[in-house]
Amino acid sequence: MLTRIQERLTHDPDEERAVAADELRRLARSRVARLVADGPPAPRVSQESSDSGRPDSPSVAV
Repeated sequence: MLTRIQERLTHDPDEERAVAADELRRLARSRVARLVADGPPAPRVSQESSDSGRPDSPSVAV
């Protein structure tokens, strides 16, 4: 791993952008594939927070 990091330090900015973009595409593809295979995540259940009494709090009941 250290060797790969040292190698990337020698990249010029355009080459590093291309490498980083490829890695991000690979990560996004794997995450989408996992979501499709597993189905949608279960909805989150929000818990009352200590800010729930404030009118600008996102957890105020409507």
